[in-house]
Amino acid sequence: MENFEYIVVGGGSAGMALAARLSAAKKKTLLLEAGRKKGNLFNFWHVDMPAAYGYAFLNPAINWKYEGEPEPHLNGRRMYQPRGKVLGGSSAINGMGYLRPHPKVFDAWVGAGAKGWGFDEVLPYFKRLETWHGTPSDLRGTDGPVHVVKGPMECDYYPAFLEAGQQAGFALSDDLNGDAPEGFGHFQMNIENGTRASTAHAYQKHVADTAHLTIIDHAQVTRVVIKNGAATGVEYIRNGKAHSAQAEAEVILSGGAFNTPQILMLSGIGPEDELAQHGITPAQILNGVGQNLQDHPILYPKYLSKRKDSPIRYQRLDRKGLVGLRWLLTRSGPGATNYMEGAALLRADETSPYPDIEFQFCPLVIDHAEGGALMTHGWSNSCGPVAVEGTGWVKLRSADPLAAPRILCNFLSTDYDTNMMHRAFELNREVMNQPAMRALMADEIEPGFQVKSRADVQAYIEENVAGDYHPVGTCKIGASDDPMAVVDSDLRVYGVDRLRVADASVMPVITNANTNSTSIMIGERAADLVLEG
Repeated sequence: MENFEYIVVGGGSAGMALAARLSAAKKKTLLLEAGRKKGNLFNFWHVDMPAAYGYAFLNPAINWKYEGEPEPHLNGRRMYQPRGKVLGGSSAINGMGYLRPHPKVFDAWVGAGAKGWGFDEVLPYFKRLETWHGTPSDLRGTDGPVHVVKGPMECDYYPAFLEAGQQAGFALSDDLNGDAPEGFGHFQMNIENGTRASTAHAYQKHVADTAHLTIIDHAQVTRVVIKNGAATGVEYIRNGKAHSAQAEAEVILSGGAFNTPQILMLSGIGPEDELAQHGITPAQILNGVGQNLQDHPILYPKYLSKRKDSPIRYQRLDRKGLVGLRWLLTRSGPGATNYMEGAALLRADETSPYPDIEFQFCPLVIDHAEGGALMTHGWSNSCGPVAVEGTGWVKLRSADPLAAPRILCNFLSTDYDTNMMHRAFELNREVMNQPAMRALMADEIEPGFQVKSRADVQAYIEENVAGDYHPVGTCKIGASDDPMAVVDSDLRVYGVDRLRVADASVMPVITNANTNSTSIMIGERAADLVLEG
């Protein structure tokens, strides 16, 4: 058994940032990652090439590929749940869409008991994590490890999308992450010189002190060791063998919204009935562990172009080879973008406190469930609410630490959520029917213009809603008198000394935008909280 000052469990969006910052502060830090450190000679480009994320989406070597429980309000369909199985976590396999939440989202966090997590408190960490390559702003970072860019928008569908938004009466934003966090604009990407800027890439390259950071991959933590009410280390399995490591200062869990509550429950920290069901001796009863799961439900309406001018042309075998070769040699060209360069953040109506519906525009006909594109010239405009009311859960499948957790999103379980999904679909139709898009559109492939009545739209929704893979909230921050709170505002687990959580699971309220930037921010802020003691 080797001793470290700090042990970070999970090298994903938050965990990699946290571990790198601790090492930069000259703290002897162990980072345990259940996946691999990086891809191999044959598949590294699945992670590094921005245009290749569809491969990472389905590659079991770097993706846990979880499957959810039957969704009661979606005809019993099971939700695919991709999660990064590689250093960098889901920041290494996601679509690289980089959006910050609206400042008022953090008012909701504070209102939910996350004292000290208002926008003014978190903004310095958003700025610290990024290097923004767009118009300078006091709200943007200039020398952080994660590089953020706008795409070139080389396909004509993009400017048509932005123009259609304005024709429908919405604002045009120069920077959705700056002082205009509403309307239509560029969907920014975390890409550095043509390479995906995952947290593994960004923080290993720009922050980590390798003399103080030990990274062990293929290390699946089985439990946190708790003695006399305090976390003293962890046990883990690597290559079929049991290992342990001791933390002299703290253990910090950064396994994400699915695996952090799983590890807590395996360690005896969680709801009493869940622990009893699996014969786990309680160390601390916390009923909120695994509860409050929130995600963004999403639809992918699809459209056929009048012209054969979409980037699908690069899927022809010879052209695909040239795209790959150019990217390998120069890190430029069609392989250096994620092909999702347009976005919109809109309000369902004037009563919304902040934008609560998101569009993600792609000049490809995307098959969301399969992670690829149909060989058809056209586009997709994903739409869905980014404020949700219903919650789901994460539970243990068994006491076997290698068994995947059980996951239920519980999508559209309230009237509010159902109505918001209908409203998102209505706004999508409104924008797609503007002259700028109509000039390009040959047909609505899915669901088809014949789907008009609320009943028909409801049937389409129930058969096609998926998750946007933004799970949060299963170990939420909350006040000490909140029976469902798992961690306090300093991310300390209630009732267990020397144990914290730092990842998307601590968000008490889901963000109104893609969650990756906020997860990284949590890792950045956690580093300061840990170092402050």
